[in-house]
Amino acid sequence: MKKIKLNIILAILLSIFLVFRISTKESTPDFRFSTTEVVTGDIIESVMSSGKIIPGEEIKVYSRVNGDIYKTYVEYGDIVKKGQILIELDSSTYENELSTKLKNLEILNIELTQMKKKVDTDIKLLEGGYIAKIELEESENDYRIKSIEIDELQTSIDLLNQQISDTKLTSPIDGRVDYLNEDLITEGKMFVNSWAYTISSGHRDLNISLSIDGREITKVDVGQNVEFSVENSDKIKFLGVVKKIVEPIGLKPNIDKSPVFYEVIVKILDTNSSLKTGLSVDATINIQVKNNINKIKRSCLRFVPPEGILIKKAPNNTQGSDVIWTLNNDNSLSAYSVITGIKDSEYVEIIDRKNLPKDSKIITSVEIVNKNKSSNGFSLPQPKRY
Repeated sequence: MKKIKLNIILAILLSIFLVFRISTKESTPDFRFSTTEVVTGDIIESVMSSGKIIPGEEIKVYSRVNGDIYKTYVEYGDIVKKGQILIELDSSTYENELSTKLKNLEILNIELTQMKKKVDTDIKLLEGGYIAKIELEESENDYRIKSIEIDELQTSIDLLNQQISDTKLTSPIDGRVDYLNEDLITEGKMFVNSWAYTISSGHRDLNISLSIDGREITKVDVGQNVEFSVENSDKIKFLGVVKKIVEPIGLKPNIDKSPVFYEVIVKILDTNSSLKTGLSVDATINIQVKNNINKIKRSCLRFVPPEGILIKKAPNNTQGSDVIWTLNNDNSLSAYSVITGIKDSEYVEIIDRKNLPKDSKIITSVEIVNKNKSSNGFSLPQPKRY
């Protein structure tokens, strides 16, 4: 009788233990899948970048002569024409020297004319036997020396004329005064090779300077279309075209392992008054466009099944292909290898999908909800996304 009672007690304790274990054991995870399908549509492959608006042309104006500033004709921001005078230096010193040399030239030319007559006379006298040959040679030599003296003086006069012309600094292009040397202009004196102004074509001819990662530069080529927007006006899109690709200076690929960035110059096609040099831009370089192609969301290629999911078909290690996962009717998963093509920010092209069943539910993500019971028998679901 005692053994029966003892067995009953042990059975009761065992039942209580099992009930406790079952009530506190974590329940089977609840998988909530997000799926999509292969769709038909267009993809525009592009490279995104940012940069600034720069002038299409920018030329610095330097002084070619020394001189005191006589008069300034333009200020910062003025629109100028090619050849327009920007600043004029005092040319009186050069003009006075030029006046003296011109008078000397006049005298030398008179002397040269007289020497030419002397040479002509000596030739006739020599032919008549009235003078010796050496006398003719002396007169011819005097004539040659005077001619050389006149040539040297003429060169000096030409230089003075150029210096007088250089006292007027003119604009090399149609453009705008974007920079000026205020300190030098205020001082009132110019020196040879001193910078005075920078003229840019920014009011009518603009470019964009973009910085492109070296890993994407192989996709970019001259002539590709570019869409961009300027800061604080994202809704307005402007158009441009790739004009030039500038390689980094002093690149040493075997030594420097840091990221390499290339400068891409884009010519703006539809310039208007809202675009100004220095504005920041966000640009999209359109690499290629494909229409009416099969595509899936890029998130499908990033999905990796978490532990605990039943896998009916494992992925094949096919070289050069990507893997997508599909949801079967029994909530198991199957993997398929696909060959992808171009992509945009949301979709990727599917080039080869012959092994993928039609109308497959392709998984983009899964949310796992663990239903744990606390000591009071209740807790909120704890989701985890993959």
